[in-house]
Amino acid sequence: MKQIQRLNFILFCLVLGLLSHPDLLCAETLDDPAPILLPSEPNGKSVLFDNMHGQTAGQADWVIDGAFSDFAVGIMERGYRVEELRKTEPLNLQDLMKHDVFIIPEANIPFKKEEQDDMIAYVENGGSIFFISDHYNADRNKNRWDSSEVMNGFRRGAFKDPTKGMSQAEKQSEAMQGVESSDWLNEYFGIRFRYNALGTVVANQIVDASDTFGITEGISAVTMHAGSTLAITDPTRAKGIVYVPKLDSNAKWGPSVDEGVYHGGGIAEGPYAAISKLGLGKAAFIGDSSPVEDAIPKYRNEETGKQKKTYDGFIEADNRQLLLNMVDWLAQQESYETFDQADVSLDAPSPLLTKEYPENTTEPQAEPWSQPSPTYLWFDSSTFASGSFGSSEQPLLESTYSLTYETPLTQGEPFSVQVKMEGLKPGQMMTGYTLGIYIAGGQQIAKVQNEDGSWPSHYGYSSPFTLIANENGVATKQLFLKLDEKIEGDVNIRLRQGKANLLTESVTIGTSGSIEEPPQIMSLQQARNVKDGTVVKVAGTVTTKPGLFGGQGFFMQDDEAGIYVFQREGDIQRGDYVQVQGTVQTFQGKKELTEVQHVKILGQRELPAFQQVDQIDERNQGKRITLEGSIQQLKAYPNAFEFEIQNDNRRTKVRVDQRTGVTMEDFISLYEEGDIVSVSGIASIHYETYQLLVTDLGHVQKLTSSTPPVIGDLPFTTFDITNTYDIPVPVTDLDGDLDEVHVKLNGVSLGETIAISPLAYKPGRYELTIRATDQAGHRVEKTYEVEAVIHLGRLDELVKYGKTQSYLDDKMEQHLLKKVIDVQRAKNDEARLNKWNALRHQIRVQSGKKIEPSFLPFWDVPVEMKKAM
Repeated sequence: MKQIQRLNFILFCLVLGLLSHPDLLCAETLDDPAPILLPSEPNGKSVLFDNMHGQTAGQADWVIDGAFSDFAVGIMERGYRVEELRKTEPLNLQDLMKHDVFIIPEANIPFKKEEQDDMIAYVENGGSIFFISDHYNADRNKNRWDSSEVMNGFRRGAFKDPTKGMSQAEKQSEAMQGVESSDWLNEYFGIRFRYNALGTVVANQIVDASDTFGITEGISAVTMHAGSTLAITDPTRAKGIVYVPKLDSNAKWGPSVDEGVYHGGGIAEGPYAAISKLGLGKAAFIGDSSPVEDAIPKYRNEETGKQKKTYDGFIEADNRQLLLNMVDWLAQQESYETFDQADVSLDAPSPLLTKEYPENTTEPQAEPWSQPSPTYLWFDSSTFASGSFGSSEQPLLESTYSLTYETPLTQGEPFSVQVKMEGLKPGQMMTGYTLGIYIAGGQQIAKVQNEDGSWPSHYGYSSPFTLIANENGVATKQLFLKLDEKIEGDVNIRLRQGKANLLTESVTIGTSGSIEEPPQIMSLQQARNVKDGTVVKVAGTVTTKPGLFGGQGFFMQDDEAGIYVFQREGDIQRGDYVQVQGTVQTFQGKKELTEVQHVKILGQRELPAFQQVDQIDERNQGKRITLEGSIQQLKAYPNAFEFEIQNDNRRTKVRVDQRTGVTMEDFISLYEEGDIVSVSGIASIHYETYQLLVTDLGHVQKLTSSTPPVIGDLPFTTFDITNTYDIPVPVTDLDGDLDEVHVKLNGVSLGETIAISPLAYKPGRYELTIRATDQAGHRVEKTYEVEAVIHLGRLDELVKYGKTQSYLDDKMEQHLLKKVIDVQRAKNDEARLNKWNALRHQIRVQSGKKIEPSFLPFWDVPVEMKKAM
């Protein structure tokens, strides 16, 4: 579903961009058209997302067509029109009043005083704002302002001067004009973001939905991955709805600049999510962007130009439901202006440390937390890297480096090293590279031949050389080296550009007379059985796309076994038949080939068929296998999701890494816990836990039933004609897809259970038939013989039901009851038989007179008397 929605959005963006700017495919700067998401069933309301205050700075990508797209699409699916605010002038009241809700995702550029004033006016007149912040020191553009400070209106330790520590260029930038320190969030909304920094926490202290206007209905847990809480300063205006549990000092975010946890967690730490009421409008707050983000960023990092990495926090725990519920509440107009006018309890003010008051705040360590690149200015988009928001230049390709050489390195004679760089533009020239070999401690031990063929007089890095890309964007350089003949053993070979270390590899030195013969090719099973540290040569078919599990690593398999290969070569494809030489190692319980010396493609082969197994164990490690069972314990993590497959009493973990492109959202749109499925993937292990690694959503298939229902034995063979019965039928279906059960007694349908009412059957023998079908179309049927009887102790009930069902009148009922009691109380079998015969005679005589003739067949000899005859 998400792919379809994103495709629709991309098509919309394409059309809009071509109509407005034919040279653009999609907006990239504040001057370009903003994206819009249109619902298929509009509810008449609109939501606006801010993208004017550094929402894409650093690793942030908080835009509706980037890493906030899941959130935006979720809002759209509820009927809202969703737009992005982007323009070069400050936001104003006219921008906001056209929309019901204004969402501010983690701002990193401070609001101007006029922007704060217009947001206050917007809320007082019925609009709503959702403030999404983060932990203290999450300063993504390194301008000394992080989102909690932007939201609060003042910098920590700089309340009197918002430009404290800034350069003249920063102070004079347009971004800082009109910025004034204030405590506006506290003064108008009765709340303030704390400058604490909690680590990974599950907020499970949820205020009951009856006390949150229904916002927390169905919410039990909300995740935090480095975030902050808030302090309630005016309970008539602000109210907490989600809190973290009690915490100790270990719960702080690792790089926190102070104690991180201010009040031991719980209620005292302040709410993680909160709401507020101001005039006719509302506000909502949450102290972390992690529960809102997804794993599909759009832009490059504006400082470095590198691809961003974001996580699927939106689908963790109950994050999605809470956030969408908050938007629904914000969009709902309500007349009360403070919470003491509404039917909810009021919070107590949150405790504050002395250092939390604005005028008392200090800067615990110098800001920014890291010095920005000299060429990057956070306030000047012309300095932003290609592919980032604000830059009109397309992103550069990610470059990769590799070194090729024979191992072990030889002493006494020159040898070659090939430097290879990929991902360049055709003809692109890259300069300033050097190569060297050193031992532990940094001593250089190699001479690198000069361009003119001469050799340097000392050991050290090569002279700087240049790489020039060919028409395919690949650049290579062949270098020749000589080693210090006194050195043997393990050394490091390193590629640098200037002072930056690009690639370092460990390698072994041997002598020209002691080079070991390359190992002979062995099977993968033999390779798995050798000791760690052994160099082996194997051949097999690549069964996974390189890079799904780190680096350019892949699984390979032959006729006997499989193994993981950790390597960096980028030209390998799934289905390649390769020869690999490397060292066997065990990493986190998994057998691998590492320190790979070469990967040679010998051809292509069909992928090995998935092997059906009941469990994962050492016998099938690294192989393509299939498990069948029911889905259990579905869980989401920042970089993967997992579930368990239950087969009989055995459970096996299944892991789906986000690098496969399979999302939990895709999965749950097709499957749910309890579904019977076949799951195919690679058998693996993580430490001591066996697991199945799934690489393709198509490798999970829902199963139809393979076994028919089973009809067991009846729990009875006789039934009393005067009793009421509703007996479950003895049908089981191991596959869980039982569709229908039907019961017939003597040809009369009883429904889905054995349901018999008094006097529905006369004494005698009957056929009871049970038929069961399942969703796969299996049909089974079984017939039993049962007997309807009357018990001596139930003869009085027979008379009473005779009266109830109009077989006789009141007077005859009393008469027969006396006769029945005589039979039941007879002193011996002979006396009882005589009294029984007298009773039967009386009934026959009155049949057709005071007793209906059809009542006579019910009066069979009681089973106890039959045994005595």
